[in-house]
Amino acid sequence: MSLGDLLRRLGVGYLLCPPTGPTAGDVPGIRLHVAPDLASARLVAEAEGTMGGGLGAVLDRDVLTLVSRPVPAARREPVPAGAPADLETLVRDARRRGRGTLSVRLGFDPAAPVTPAVANGADGSATPAGAGCDPSLAARLATFDGDTASPAPGTGRFDVDFVLAGRGVVRAGAQDALRSFAEATGLGVLNTFTAKGLFRWDSPFHLGTGCLQERDLVLAGAGAGPTGLVAVVGVDADECPEALLRAAGVRPEQLLHLGLDDLVRGAVGVRSRTAVGGARPRLYRELAAVVQPLYGREDAPLNPARAAADVAAVLPGEAAVWTEPGRAAMWLARALPTTRLGSARVPAAGSVGVAVAGALGAVLRTGGVGVAVVDTPPRDGAVAALVEWASRLAGTLVVEVWGDGGAPRSAVQHRDHLAAALARPGVHVIEVPVDFAPTAALVDVCGPLVAWPEGSATRENR
Repeated sequence: MSLGDLLRRLGVGYLLCPPTGPTAGDVPGIRLHVAPDLASARLVAEAEGTMGGGLGAVLDRDVLTLVSRPVPAARREPVPAGAPADLETLVRDARRRGRGTLSVRLGFDPAAPVTPAVANGADGSATPAGAGCDPSLAARLATFDGDTASPAPGTGRFDVDFVLAGRGVVRAGAQDALRSFAEATGLGVLNTFTAKGLFRWDSPFHLGTGCLQERDLVLAGAGAGPTGLVAVVGVDADECPEALLRAAGVRPEQLLHLGLDDLVRGAVGVRSRTAVGGARPRLYRELAAVVQPLYGREDAPLNPARAAADVAAVLPGEAAVWTEPGRAAMWLARALPTTRLGSARVPAAGSVGVAVAGALGAVLRTGGVGVAVVDTPPRDGAVAALVEWASRLAGTLVVEVWGDGGAPRSAVQHRDHLAAALARPGVHVIEVPVDFAPTAALVDVCGPLVAWPEGSATRENR
């Protein structure tokens, strides 16, 4: 086993490095991509760590950086790791602390054979990604003492209003377990905006997308009455700001934290307090009342719901649309039709340029198609370097800029133009005039935006 094999066991899909090295062959056992510069490498790693399936990773000479959220401007001095076992220990500690990023100075030859520590998966030390263990380093939603949520008297079971499920379920490959859990318990599931597609939009267990706006949890039915409980699974701290819990009046004893293994083993007895298949929660119904009429308007300039539906309509195969904090991401999270898990990649925190970086990463992995939807054109800084890098790759990168620029197009023209770009190799930057006036109606229903609070989106890469 090599360092590359160990990294894959820790949840790293591929390595990125700047032109200064290392080079292909220096780290056997894992695919390595050379970025134009360090900033570009970090952006692609951030996209993989925040919206992909595992950890993003950058190797700059002997410094390995593992990423689950934006790399902070004030970076810590790399921690030394004299042996592979030290690296595993540092990753395990970073996961426990929820540090988000980890920078390590390797004191051993990355090409030398590696003997990993014994992995049992219980602490996330070296369990392969997708095997029921979330490889993320991100901080979890605050966990309260286990005895604060109490079972229903005389039953030993917890009567729960619904499940709030986050990106951790997807990273761990536990979506099928969640679906089986919902069917067995009768619980509806509200997914965070980072985990769209856990259930189809028309599934009786799908309660909608939450954690974007202040009143989301209130309208979903959280904290309804003194005995209401919300089961939480795989939710990062970035995905559920405290403002949401405060607005819903949810107290610590009303959160029941489930581990991913609880979904698989049914270790915690829960049951729904409300009948699945009855009336949808107000969140679902009132958002539908805003969004559904917008889908039917195909005139130019496009409204953001119609633009999102157009992207979904022409998105090929297993391709995804990648976003970053902003107006376009808010509408894609709300209005992109969710018929397939993974079609929408929305970060809980993100740097400017991470949408283009994510789409480029998709091209790197498959040589196929990557699609990004952003608010501003990718004209400078690391974002421009990413576009230039993509122009030298096989595959197709499409960047849609939703704003004031470009020629007005109807929905039919938009779909045709986007489909034509997706069918041609190379880089295509398309400016699409979008009228964001309907955002006011979303705010009227769900309150102000609370996702991506100040500081969660960094602009250092511009």
